[in-house]
Parts: sequence; structure tokens; C-alpha cells
Amino acid sequence: MEDIGKKDNGIDISALEQSHQNSEILNIPQLQIRPGETICLQGENGSGKTSLLRVMAGLGKNCKGSVSVLGQNLASIKYQELERLRADYIGFVFQYYRLVPYLSAFDNIMLPCHFSARRRREAIGRAAAKHIDVPSVGQRKDSAIMQKVSEDAFRLIRKLSLKDPSRLSKNASDYSAGQQQRFAIARALIGNPRLVLVDEPASAMDTKGKRAVYELILNECRETGATLVCTTHDDMSDMGFDRYLDMGELNLAKEPEIR
Repeated sequence: MEDIGKKDNGIDISALEQSHQNSEILNIPQLQIRPGETICLQGENGSGKTSLLRVMAGLGKNCKGSVSVLGQNLASIKYQELERLRADYIGFVFQYYRLVPYLSAFDNIMLPCHFSARRRREAIGRAAAKHIDVPSVGQRKDSAIMQKVSEDAFRLIRKLSLKDPSRLSKNASDYSAGQQQRFAIARALIGNPRLVLVDEPASAMDTKGKRAVYELILNECRETGATLVCTTHDDMSDMGFDRYLDMGELNLAKEPEIR
């Protein structure tokens, strides 16, 4: 797949409808998000926030209408190309983390760079620009390339206020909910994805931790020019997103979302 990250494309949705067992989940007549724009989706439980993020990531089922993401028509794209689009260009923070429980916290953060050569290159370039020193941590690939990639992982970990980033060798499931959320955020941001989708990224954190997380996500996306779509129940009106969208107004569906 050509480097779509160089194109001037964001997200373009029209006449989107999604249903589940004869219940309408999403009904969005029109939504356009400019490349590099930061969007905060707000709304009550069941308003369709998570379902919309999944559609943007190409994970939605039973959909009608037109959904274009980073210049790619998700209705007509081949499965292999969709997988490559997600691996190379999309970072997703799931509401319930979706870490691999038997991998270490560090290996979870590094996963995107194992699957994507583009994100490996981007992580190496980012770390080189920041001059990051890497502590020793657990077991990881004995590879000069992955060693360089790990520098960007530690840069993100430190920004997420983890007091001792060298202690990441335990299985991901052994950490607290708040720590697991931080690992999921670092995993989504590593390697400069062009689209970052985050679903309630700080629900398990205190007020101070939440603000640090939102500031990091916003700053990372602005620095790299990535498009950001974030859902939250929290009042983020002072965080400086480019736009705040109310799902109650955006989504005309009559049924609650299916989780």
C-alpha cells in the first residue's frame, strides 16, 4: 500500500447506517473530519460512541453508506489492504485495553512495530530526534532495529507518568487497571499512526492522571499531524480539542449501541 500518510485525507462519512438484530445502532447522515483535526466525541452510554470508532477502524459490521478513512473506501477495500491500513496507519485505544495478557507490558507496547515496518521506521526516527536513553528491561528481541524502536516506547512511557519504566517485564495482566490503560495508550501512539482512535482512555485514572493522558495524546497527535478522534464521559471542554461533537445530535439512531 502506498504511503497514504502523505495524502491530504481525513475521515469522510455519509449516510452511515449500522444495525444489529433489527435494531438501529448508528444513523449518521454526514460527518467530515479534516486531516490532523482533533475531535472529542461526547455522549451518554449507548449513544453510539464506541460503535462509531469501530466503524472508523474498519471493525464495524452490518453497515450501509460511505465511510472513507485516510483516503481509503472501507466498503471496497480488500481485506489484506484493510489489515495493512490498520497496522501501518491506525492506533486504537480500546475501552477495555485489549492487551495480550501473557505478554509483558513492554512487549504489548511494542506490538505495532513488530507488525508494521512503517511504524518501526517512524519510531526509530522519533526516538533519534528526541535522543532517548534506554534502560534494560526483561527479554526482548536481540535486534539492533528493535532496540532503536524501544527508545520511542520508553519516551512514551515516561510521558505517561510511570515512575519506573524499566520495570515492565511482568505480564500485562499483573498491573493495575490504570497502568494497563497507560500501556494501551503507548501502544496506540508508538510509530506515528496517521489516525488515532481512543475510547475512554482514562476511565481508570484519577483527575491528575486523566489530564496527563489527554495532554499527551493531544500533544503527540499535534506534533505528528495525526487525526485524533476521542470518546469520553469526562468534561474535556478546557483541553483544547479542535471540535467537540455531541453524539446525541450526530447519531440519529433510535436504538442503544450494542457493546
